[in-house]
Formats: sequence, structure tokens, C-alpha cells
Amino acid sequence: MYVIYCQSGKEMAIVRQLADKGITAYAPRRIVLERRHRAWVQREILLFSGYVFLDLTELTPEVWQTVKSCYGTLRILSSSQLSPTEEEYIRFLCNNGHGLGISRGYVSGGVLHITDGYLKRLEHRIIKYNRRGKRATADITIYGRHYEVTLGCEFDVPPATPLISSGAAKYIL
Repeated sequence: MYVIYCQSGKEMAIVRQLADKGITAYAPRRIVLERRHRAWVQREILLFSGYVFLDLTELTPEVWQTVKSCYGTLRILSSSQLSPTEEEYIRFLCNNGHGLGISRGYVSGGVLHITDGYLKRLEHRIIKYNRRGKRATADITIYGRHYEVTLGCEFDVPPATPLISSGAAKYIL
């Protein structure tokens, strides 16, 4: 997998142009909740503005000429492939070309616990959350640089904890 840098706002057009030329490319997107006229609405936005990920095993000069001919392509970010760990994160974030949905979780003791959704896999990398904005931010690394990825998250009420441990209940009766 390789990363190309392109004009901001042209990511999806480049992905479509490359698909027409037989090259698989992704522009990872996320679905977030936004407040519009007193109601929460879902909106799909890009995770990495100005970047497109090419799903290639090798970037030959012929393939690069094909990629470069797409309107809006500026340059390749690196001539080396992503590391296996980085590639795994990017494949997860690409979600086969679909937007990453909204996760669900609860806060207990100041720590966010994800119960369902895409953030479950990134739970150990969450660095901050915003209950009011219904978002959580995780840290990922691409080419040795840290990026903050903010995904949608709905917050539930934490599960109730029993007041008495199960072993002590038999002595009360």
C-alpha cells in the first residue's frame, strides 16, 4: 500500500478515476454526528484530507504514470510501502471504501470503554473523547508520524455495579 498526496477536495474524484483505470485506491471516510437545527444528523467526511491510499504490491513507473495522469494528483508521499502494522490500520480505516460508522461506549472512572463499533479495535489507542460532540480520538502512526483520527461515538450510561459482592450476599440472608 502506497500513499499519494493530492489536492484537497479532489480525493474521491481521484479514487473514481483510478478505479476506472483498474487501480484500487481508498480515501478513508468517517460518519460523524453533527448538530443541525436542534437535531443530530449524520455526515460523512474524510479522515485524511489530501491523501489517497493505493492498494498496490509494487509501484512501477507505468503505474505511477497512470496515477499521475489523474487530475488533482500532486506527488507520492513515499516510494516505500507502509509497514505491516500501518497497512493493517489503513486497511481497517478504509473499510473497503465505506465510511466508518458510529461506535458506542460508556465512560467509567474517566476512561472510555467501547462496547460496539469501529473504535473497539482502536480502544487501546484512544487519547481523548468529547461526550458533548459525540466523538472519540485515537492515535495512529503512518510513516513514523502520529496522526489523530477522530471517529463518531455515542455515549451510553455506564452499567450498574452491584453494591454487594456475590460472596457477601449469602451471609445477609
